[in-house]
Amino acid sequence: MNLVRGYGIAVSWAITFMALAFVVRWAFGMLNIFSLRAASQKKDKAVGHVLRGLYIALAIISLAAVQSTRSLTWALVDTVISMALVLIFFKVYDWLDPRDFSVELEADNSMLGMELEGLFIVLAAVMVGAMNFLGG
Repeated sequence: MNLVRGYGIAVSWAITFMALAFVVRWAFGMLNIFSLRAASQKKDKAVGHVLRGLYIALAIISLAAVQSTRSLTWALVDTVISMALVLIFFKVYDWLDPRDFSVELEADNSMLGMELEGLFIVLAAVMVGAMNFLGG
């Protein structure tokens, strides 16, 4: 029975965090002046790198949040707050950098895409470090 309960919990957490992935992708799309759908249709690798970094960041943060609590609600709260901060810091980085990220990514600048992919991963690591520091 524990096995069934364990898989039930895993499925409910997976569904919850998949929904969150759609919300995070939507929020990222709102921060940019280009269409993620159009980038996908033209197979824009640069935007693909950025989205991969965003999803890896979500995975890193979600794992840390899930491991820090047995409560889906608190794990979700930690993840939402951390991902909001990641997106805010991304936007600040965008404002500080002299390049126009939207134009560059729309032009399929893979170098920038990989840079931003890395930025999302670093920001996620910082958020997890902060969660561990404050939780411990």
